[in-house]
Amino acid sequence: MPGRDERLRKGFFVPAAGRRETLAAQRRREGRHDEGIQQATLARMLTSYLDRGCTCWSCLENRPRSLLSGIFQQRRGIKSGVPDLIVIQRQAGRLLVVFVELKSRAGLASRTQKQFRLEVLAAGAEWWMARSADAAMMALHLSGVQFCRPFEPAPLEPWMGPFRDPTQRLPQEPSVAAERDDAAGADIAA
Repeated sequence: MPGRDERLRKGFFVPAAGRRETLAAQRRREGRHDEGIQQATLARMLTSYLDRGCTCWSCLENRPRSLLSGIFQQRRGIKSGVPDLIVIQRQAGRLLVVFVELKSRAGLASRTQKQFRLEVLAAGAEWWMARSADAAMMALHLSGVQFCRPFEPAPLEPWMGPFRDPTQRLPQEPSVAAERDDAAGADIAA
């Protein structure tokens, strides 16, 4: 069996179970895993920091399980691009609505997420993208969400966010930037 480097050069990675998947599929799987860990961390933080008496929040999952379920979701009006988190808080007679799209360390907003962002902003809500649970909490803090206990922001790296505008060129996590530079160099050499 060829070595790992040879499999990577050919664009395939063979997981321990022996099934074959492309490097891109492996990266997507790893990204979903990383994002899931950050979402679980964020859920614990939200439970600890938000007052249930005036705040409602939920993490959302609207990814269809199959092509057919995606068609049915679309017929029922379920939109693509809905962010991972919505927070609604009553403040002095008004509602504050904040959406946060949580991404993995390499994640970028998709075209449908950018479109949904425009609709959210037009409706008067806040929209953020964050690459860590701490950055998502900072986004809520910057939006004016009131916490039920003192919030001490964690130090954030520039690549973590939070980002208001995903259409701008965003800083990348150093290992992701190096990986993308290596891939670009390989494409040029080929």
